[in-house]
Amino acid sequence: MVELQGYQRYIYRCTPAKVNPLIAHTTTIMKLRHIFRFPGMLAISALIAGMATGVTSCKEDDETISGEPYFYIEGAEDGVVHMDVKGLAQDKWAFGAGDHYIVRSNCPWKIIPIDGEMPEWMKIYPLEGNGEGILRFYAVSNPMAQIRSAEFRVIINGIEMDQHLVLSQNPSGPVLTLTADNLMLQQSGSFSDVIVTANYDWVVVPDQTATWLSVERNENKLTIGTDEPNHSGAERTATVIIRGTGENATITTPITVTQLDAIFFDDFGWCFTPMNTTADFCDEPNLDAVVCWGDQSLRIDKWIDPVKSANPGWTGVRGTKNKSAGPYTYSRHNYILFGTSNKCAGNICSPAIASIEGAINTTVSWSMAGFTSAKNAKEKGNEFWVSILGPGRITEVTANGSSTAEVVTGLCTIPYNSTGNTPEGKAGVHDIDLTEAARFYIGKDGYFDVDTDPTGLEVWKNPESMFSMKVDGMTAETRIVFIACDADNLTMETGEGWDVREGNSKYKSNRKLFDNFKVVEN
Repeated sequence: MVELQGYQRYIYRCTPAKVNPLIAHTTTIMKLRHIFRFPGMLAISALIAGMATGVTSCKEDDETISGEPYFYIEGAEDGVVHMDVKGLAQDKWAFGAGDHYIVRSNCPWKIIPIDGEMPEWMKIYPLEGNGEGILRFYAVSNPMAQIRSAEFRVIINGIEMDQHLVLSQNPSGPVLTLTADNLMLQQSGSFSDVIVTANYDWVVVPDQTATWLSVERNENKLTIGTDEPNHSGAERTATVIIRGTGENATITTPITVTQLDAIFFDDFGWCFTPMNTTADFCDEPNLDAVVCWGDQSLRIDKWIDPVKSANPGWTGVRGTKNKSAGPYTYSRHNYILFGTSNKCAGNICSPAIASIEGAINTTVSWSMAGFTSAKNAKEKGNEFWVSILGPGRITEVTANGSSTAEVVTGLCTIPYNSTGNTPEGKAGVHDIDLTEAARFYIGKDGYFDVDTDPTGLEVWKNPESMFSMKVDGMTAETRIVFIACDADNLTMETGEGWDVREGNSKYKSNRKLFDNFKVVEN
């Protein structure tokens, strides 16, 4: 028997004696079921009739029980111990930690998990004792939106009580996050996956007015899309609702789905977050995507097969001076990162659109967000360039809010390495000058915000991360080139390169985050 430390009034060794079955049934057990409840206490009182009948026997040198056997826990109303939702990490379950409750008793007692085993999320210490002392209750943080509890049998003086001891832990607030809440579908039809992470049960409510839209659920993954082309001549939109159940039935989270009328659109849903270059990749995002690096980003020339095979034709090239450097183009979860923190300019070139017949006038739009550190510091390098590889002329540019844009065609020449323009970004030489160009600056609100937007979804809705330009004379050979660097990186003299390692960069870091590329015929 483990004897409790402190507050101990009686120390004795008692064992249940043989009892007449009739007496035990008609007297002892019946009276054990009579439980007294005192304000602020769990009180389990065994009213054992006829002590002289030998219900309990003790050694002669032990103190005898003074009065009836009893056991209660101060502060546990109606047998329930309440724990805070925050709990305590298991590695901090030291002897002196946890919630302390004083035990009042005059006899041996035991606390036994009703299912035989202690739940992993909590602990009681000690589980048995003799007389008065202290119980310690431990629990880890409760991630669920519901109260959770564990129930225990209480045995005093060898006899089980009808009333159980319950440890109850308060719930967390309801939390639900999505990997995407604004889906763009191809004009020809496409599907996108959304991962739902929630601490409460939920159901999907499709948009009954959007008969063209399909929504399928597989555990916490939703597959949303359509195989029907959009021939309406305009974008069409639907809203899918994630709704809680039970006490969370009033909580709703919308997912906006838009099927474009664009001739080309890419939301980079084919970009995964690989754990490394050879092992299986993870199809759930790192929600702290704005600050993760290392294995959570994979350079374009090291893309794993599932990403390579899904790539519709995006490429990145090395600079024209240092052919061994780069390409500094990386896949993230459902978007592209280019540029590094080591004065290295990144770049990416769009696929040619084979469906274009002849020469057409188009509007090209995209999202470009600034990089933010783990401490929520915005990188100063907010400048990027867009140019035309092949036929086409930039006639107009658009930016929003404090973001700015300007056409610089005729004012600069961008040396480019088209022979190295492959998905692997192999080394090439400066073989072409890009003269159709525009310069853009990301405004102060076009950055990720680690504090207010930890999932990295809201930034793509901010107008300051949205840019567009009109391109006249676009053909099936036209490609759009994006370069993340400041003006000092782009040497204006034909024949010079734009490798940032040459030391002519204005800012140390030139990282940009790229998504939602769209081409619409005007």
